[in-house]
Amino acid sequence: RLPNSQMTMAAATGAASRMTRVLKAQLPPQLRAKLGPPPLAANAMPVRQKRLPPNMERKIREKAFLIPLEDIPSGPKPFHVMRSRMGNYPIYTDVRNGGSKVVTILRKFGGDVEALKSELQAVTGKTVATYHGRLEVNGRHQPILSKWLHRLGF
Repeated sequence: RLPNSQMTMAAATGAASRMTRVLKAQLPPQLRAKLGPPPLAANAMPVRQKRLPPNMERKIREKAFLIPLEDIPSGPKPFHVMRSRMGNYPIYTDVRNGGSKVVTILRKFGGDVEALKSELQAVTGKTVATYHGRLEVNGRHQPILSKWLHRLGF
């Protein structure tokens, strides 16, 4: 193939009709039949897990929340959560300690903070820390909290 600068010159001089296009090489049909179809993901070998020392064990992932959202009553609550200026829920995810710690933050709430805190603990299954104007839950819980607040009617 010609470099781009020579291609443009060839096109300008009318020599573009003499240029040939090179196609990607393909396997001949006899060799393709001999090799068979490419392996599928279902036929792939299972990935062997890394060995751990005898004093360690694998951590089983926790469920996102202990109580299903359908089981939590959705009537009037002694607290309220306001939306942000753009109409979104005030739920934020903060990555700390160089990415090793993830915290979900809930802001813009009012009313009975202890009731809100106990409800958050029931929904996420984690302990909730109270700070000035915000509640923090360890882990990524933004989708769960958004569904929960939407179900409550906020």
